[in-house]
Amino acid sequence: MMKYSVISMSAFREIPKLMKEVSSKRKATEGKLSLSNLAQLMKKMPYFRKQITKQVVHLNIAEDCMNKFKSNIEKLCKVEQDLALGTDSDGQKVKDFMRVLLPVLVNKNHDNYDKIRAILLYIFSTNGTTQENLDKLIQNVQIENDSDMIKNWKYLGVPIVTTPASQQRRSSRKDRSSEETFELSRWTPVIKDIMEDAIENKLDSKEWPYCSQCPAPWNGTGAVSARHKPKTNYLEDRKSSSKLIVFVIGGITYSEMRCAYEVTQASKSCEVVIGSTHIVTPRRLLDDIKALTVTKSKDTVYFKNE
Repeated sequence: MMKYSVISMSAFREIPKLMKEVSSKRKATEGKLSLSNLAQLMKKMPYFRKQITKQVVHLNIAEDCMNKFKSNIEKLCKVEQDLALGTDSDGQKVKDFMRVLLPVLVNKNHDNYDKIRAILLYIFSTNGTTQENLDKLIQNVQIENDSDMIKNWKYLGVPIVTTPASQQRRSSRKDRSSEETFELSRWTPVIKDIMEDAIENKLDSKEWPYCSQCPAPWNGTGAVSARHKPKTNYLEDRKSSSKLIVFVIGGITYSEMRCAYEVTQASKSCEVVIGSTHIVTPRRLLDDIKALTVTKSKDTVYFKNE
């Protein structure tokens, strides 16, 4: 989705610029036609043709991207958002998660990666499923060869098959229903909650025993000098501000990187710097999960290809 939206937006931004440029040059010659002006205009005809050709190319790219997006990607993204949040775009609670999932599973235009990702969101949203239901899903969707992309999440402590313990471990999230979001990107990564809690010194010490408390001025509770300082620009402010460094082992997504930017923008005294071992895409994440295995002797999880 990200790839097509970026191409479309850049194409749509470029088209008005080209149209304005061609139009202004045409208006400059109106009412002033003479033999010399006409000769100059004739010389520039190839240039105008080239500009028009560029416009047509951008329009075709934008149209192809939108056709691709409308045909499959838009509906798939909506299903993913509804399953991840448990609510639809109108804020109504999803009553039947299987009914939301089914259109993706029966759609032949979606590949196995799309279907497995949707199945995982369904399982996460219900905090696990029964072994019988899981076997039926794998068999009906015909993903037996890739079933480890689902089953191996147990190695990371994620409940796939329902247990009494899994029903009690669902953690609460911050209420962001009042925040403005796009319909197809309503989900907020958990890491944004962690960043905000770290800045406000609200992290649970049991879950984060090695994180020291942030300086008081970060959240406005500490004393701040009242001396007048010369105004500085944005870059100078960021250079002199405190920094919250977040490093994620195992990869981060583009949306998680965006969260670091958003939290930085919202905070007046702290810049969030985020890093990781690598960038995770939906396809790479599933491939990594499939490669997981565990040794029986030490219960150590590692990648099969390492």
